[in-house]
Amino acid sequence: MSRRVVRSTTIATAAAVTAALLAPAQGAASAQPAPTRDTVEVRGTVVVLAGEDGNPDRYSLLLPSGRTVELAEGFTAEPLSRFAGTVALPGAGSGRTLTGSLRSRTLARAASSGTPLTVVDSRVAARAPSAAATAHTTYVARIVNWGADFKQTDQQILDGLGQAQQWWVGQSGGVIPTWTTASGIAPVTSGASSFEAGCGLRNNGDGFSEIAADVAGQAFPGVDFSGRSPNHLVVVVPDGCGAGEASGRGRLGTSLANGGPVIIEANAGTGFRTVLEHEYGHNVGLQHANNDIEYGDLYEVMGTSVVNRLSPALGTIYRMEQGILAAGEAVDGSAGGTFTLAPRASASGQRGVHFINPDDGKRYFVDYRDGAGADAGTCYSAPDTCNYTGGKFGQGYRPGLVIEREDALRGAYLVGTSGGDGSLQLNETWTNQGASVTLTATGANTVRIDRTAKPPLPAGSVTIGAPTVNRQVTASVSIPGATAARYQWTFNGQAIPQADDSTYTPSPGMAGGTLGVIATGYAVGRDPSPQAQASQVVAPADWYASGERRYAEISGKARVGQTLTALGLDWVDYFGDKPAGYAPTYKWTRNGKAIKGATAATYRLTAKDLGKRIQVLEYPRATGFATNDYSRSESTRKVRIGKLASPRPTIGGKAKVGKRVVARTSGWTNGTKFRYQWFSDKLAIRGATGKKLRITRSLKGDKLKVKVTGTKKAFKKASATSRATKIK
Repeated sequence: MSRRVVRSTTIATAAAVTAALLAPAQGAASAQPAPTRDTVEVRGTVVVLAGEDGNPDRYSLLLPSGRTVELAEGFTAEPLSRFAGTVALPGAGSGRTLTGSLRSRTLARAASSGTPLTVVDSRVAARAPSAAATAHTTYVARIVNWGADFKQTDQQILDGLGQAQQWWVGQSGGVIPTWTTASGIAPVTSGASSFEAGCGLRNNGDGFSEIAADVAGQAFPGVDFSGRSPNHLVVVVPDGCGAGEASGRGRLGTSLANGGPVIIEANAGTGFRTVLEHEYGHNVGLQHANNDIEYGDLYEVMGTSVVNRLSPALGTIYRMEQGILAAGEAVDGSAGGTFTLAPRASASGQRGVHFINPDDGKRYFVDYRDGAGADAGTCYSAPDTCNYTGGKFGQGYRPGLVIEREDALRGAYLVGTSGGDGSLQLNETWTNQGASVTLTATGANTVRIDRTAKPPLPAGSVTIGAPTVNRQVTASVSIPGATAARYQWTFNGQAIPQADDSTYTPSPGMAGGTLGVIATGYAVGRDPSPQAQASQVVAPADWYASGERRYAEISGKARVGQTLTALGLDWVDYFGDKPAGYAPTYKWTRNGKAIKGATAATYRLTAKDLGKRIQVLEYPRATGFATNDYSRSESTRKVRIGKLASPRPTIGGKAKVGKRVVARTSGWTNGTKFRYQWFSDKLAIRGATGKKLRITRSLKGDKLKVKVTGTKKAFKKASATSRATKIK
């Protein structure tokens, strides 16, 4: 269907086009509800609570109202993605699409109860991560009615917050220049959960959203904790709330510019600080660091937090994912070679090497961890005590050359080594499954990468849909024999940093440019395929109209001298949001012809408009959006003759014999021409037709008045008489 607004009677509202445009989002499962279930149309921001203890991530939708509704299992999307779609309500209904106040009440109940809603259909687009330097702020509250087992005093909590925040400032590569705590700890009484119900920590975070909303609303109303801002909400609950399932939980962001809520137990020792550093990691976009077991990469802050041990420095894998690697900090070793590394915790030097594994297309990283400097006090720095060989993680952790690879979207996976101690020691080797890459520790901090050629995969192809600003585009690859593919999106021929997924959402600044993708196929025991490429020009985003108004309207009287006002449409984008920098323009017409210079939202009718019909055209404008959409109003009635503003004139000066008085016409329509007639005791004074009058002795004791008659082209003549003034 056409999305162009070509005349006033054809514009479609956002509500009207929703059904025709909605389609299941790439990677998101859509469920078809039973025919009798009621549905509601919603839009908002996808918020994701990081799964803990083997549970999956938990998806919710932050509505424009500020409420958060849970989404049923089966839907997935990037954190902070834009969402518009239809959700089904639980239980039997009548197959209605709820609107108006019934819709509002239903969503409010779902938000307060935490009832999951099933996504029926949706359109989703990930927001581009930001790497701009951003100062962060934490707001902290303690829930006081869920028990008193707080193993930290308020001052210790504030100290732990400060230490965790400064850790992230130091690890952010300057992207987080400061991270402060807004104030003291706010005590809050909350009925959103309880100690027995798990405080938002147990049962895969059941009640997390409700608790965060309740605490934020009570203690910090108006502060944005959606994750789109760098504001963090830390809710401290009694020790033991998580019952071993989780000591803390945090919502996921996508970059170091994001914030969000965290719920954390007030447990003893350094655990409070290190758990908080981990949960802050979720806020700023990091997923877990694992081995074969979740949290099993103890060389990373996103692995498990070990009691009375500190967090390791952020590894090369996470620093690359966040786009904060400094020049020379890490080198690409895909072609092989020997690399001597500075400790990962160092502030300078070459601290990492990475390569693409031809077996699976994933990027692998080698860091040298020596347990000193910023890594002093970590678990692996004391290998005798950091040994889980017979425990949960099935291995030990020693200083040495650590191999990690990409895991999920922004996570890390610790690659096992022959010694079972987490790192390559001198003369130890690691070889990939296809025997095409071998790593050898030729020194404590030196690794040699040997590359063995294998038969390459054949050439294939990649295609992309027509890219449009703010809409997710998907690359589809076909490479014979490939079991995995790797992508790199480009814009005008240049690689886009951190854009290596199969989907990408063009930003408004890309309109008119060329979006491309490079795809490479991989398989065990084969060398990569030749690169396949595809590209298309990015189309501008389309406009939609929301609300009841179907076309532009004109407010005001169609009379010369009056001001008309254009009442425009509520122009929105594909997701029902007002674009950044929205600034509509207007064109006023007279009998269908443009009026020169009349491009504002208001227009004052002139003599040229008398007897003519006026229209206005509204053109929505924003960077990256279509420029040929518009809405045109109906014509006004024929413009009538104007009415002069004609307030009563006044007499200025002293009404005394020998003095001169003057007629004052303040408040009359600009440009009015005047005629005057002075009166004495209701009789016209002969010859007294000027603006000024000199009072003669014959007028003494009389009552003086002046009558003013105004004329102006295209206005009806008007007269007004002053109040009488006695002459002295």
